[in-house]
Amino acid sequence: MSACAEVGARAFRRAGWLRYAAIQFVVLVAIAMVAYPGGTWLDPTSARYQLAHNFLSDLGATRALSGRTSYTSAALFALALATLGSALVAFAPTWRGFAFARGRARAFGIASTVLGCAGGAAFIGVAASPIDLALRAHNAFVVAGFALLACYAACLAIVMRHNGVGRLALDAAYVAVVCGYFALALLGPRFDTDRGFATQVVAQKIVVAISMLYVAIVTTRVRRLTSVSTG
Repeated sequence: MSACAEVGARAFRRAGWLRYAAIQFVVLVAIAMVAYPGGTWLDPTSARYQLAHNFLSDLGATRALSGRTSYTSAALFALALATLGSALVAFAPTWRGFAFARGRARAFGIASTVLGCAGGAAFIGVAASPIDLALRAHNAFVVAGFALLACYAACLAIVMRHNGVGRLALDAAYVAVVCGYFALALLGPRFDTDRGFATQVVAQKIVVAISMLYVAIVTTRVRRLTSVSTG
């Protein structure tokens, strides 16, 4: 196998792993929601997970907001995030798999590798810092993870565009969504009202869902591009 074909094959496999990790994340988080023993920030007496009143990070707490232990949902949430983060770290250097023919925008490719690896590490950090044990670290990793993922997507879009394989509109739209979420979190409705809290909670779930969809689209695109070199 030639060097180019080997690089393409590696990109093909790692794209498949990241796509699997995104799907697994959705499935495990859904199961964790069912297993969550209840409680929200505004109503600790609630009996179950509430989509409009529980953040996703609530699933990672070893003790739920109801006061009951929550080891099952915490383990599922940590596994989902750790798998996703490690898959992103593995996938980040694969831009060479579809850019080796032209080799353009190399600096942005290198930047995407650094940003993607850092973003994956941040998601692993989120998994390792439950909110009831390390809230400050958890929040820092969450902010870093989303910010780095948006920057990674921007660099990857530039690499794909310059090598004739990208869809700039899709990547730009994703970056805009993440930036919009940050603006909402910082400047949007306050957390101390029921309506404001629900808005922030729902917005988080929307941006996470869009992120998983974006990952699925990008990895599918990369697998199609690199399948030519592996065939």
